[in-house]
Amino acid sequence: MRILLSILLLLMLGACTKNGASDDKTLWIYTSLYKDTINDLKPRLEKDFPGVKFNFYQAGSEEIAAKVNTEILAGGTQADILISSDRFWYEEMGAAGKLHTYRPPNSVGVPESMRSTKNYYTTLSLPVMVICYNNDVIEDSEAPKSFKELVEEKWMQKFTTGSPLASGTNFTTVAMLQHNYGWEFFEALRKNKTISQGGNSAVLRRIQSKERPVGWVLLENVLRFKDKDDRLKVVYPKDGVVIQSNVLAITKKEGKRELAEKVSNWLFGKQGQEAMIRSFMYSPLDKYDPPAGAPPLRTIKQNAFKWTPEFINKVVKDREQIKEKFSQILFE
Repeated sequence: MRILLSILLLLMLGACTKNGASDDKTLWIYTSLYKDTINDLKPRLEKDFPGVKFNFYQAGSEEIAAKVNTEILAGGTQADILISSDRFWYEEMGAAGKLHTYRPPNSVGVPESMRSTKNYYTTLSLPVMVICYNNDVIEDSEAPKSFKELVEEKWMQKFTTGSPLASGTNFTTVAMLQHNYGWEFFEALRKNKTISQGGNSAVLRRIQSKERPVGWVLLENVLRFKDKDDRLKVVYPKDGVVIQSNVLAITKKEGKRELAEKVSNWLFGKQGQEAMIRSFMYSPLDKYDPPAGAPPLRTIKQNAFKWTPEFINKVVKDREQIKEKFSQILFE
């Protein structure tokens, strides 16, 4: 009878862990980081945290948000650490009491504009949305110089973006451009028969195949091909690049969160930040060099759209309406 009770107790404890309690031997990271970045991080984490099993769930930022929201409704998420680029969703999660408050000591130096004022999340890396074109189709002298220029008739059936319904960085870009240029900008893109589908990798494939030889895409996607495809050229738009916040947060669970805290702090340390840079993202910490082939971060910041509390609050409030309006304009 005692053996049977012991087995039942173990099963109950296992169920609690699965449904939202913490476990100091297993750590789940849900992330939109690319698979090569995960493959770079995982063996280093395993070396520095012996005995811990690291599990990764990799998907686009919007898919991660949907999965976590569904798991919470079902009783609790298995995710311990979240790393993705839909900063506005993290604001919602923090306000709903779903995130553990923690500021990693190694993240001191991350600007206030790149972290939660209540320590719900901190920016781990900085992807940057730029314009890319295929030099086989577009002469350098004819390449677009700004986002705003892309509504001109000469870019009819030549321009592509990712979808804000699938990609957090594309959602942020849509929100930033709508905030600055209004919905008229997107109505003009629709008139030019712009394709807005998938994530950044899909955009780059359309540029490479010449289906749409110009697109907005993350700098990291282009730099991955710097030694493989010299047709791909980068434009840093004169009206401003869109700096993204690839943020890290710890989910709120029963029990201690020490392991999640230690791993989060590690990711802001030398090994974690250098892995981000090897994946062609900027570190939010000034002491690190830019990714290979990229200009210094201070140069990027000089000509970038501004993240303001007003912008963040507006997008958090109107997040779903922005997606719906974009869909009406571009897809219907």
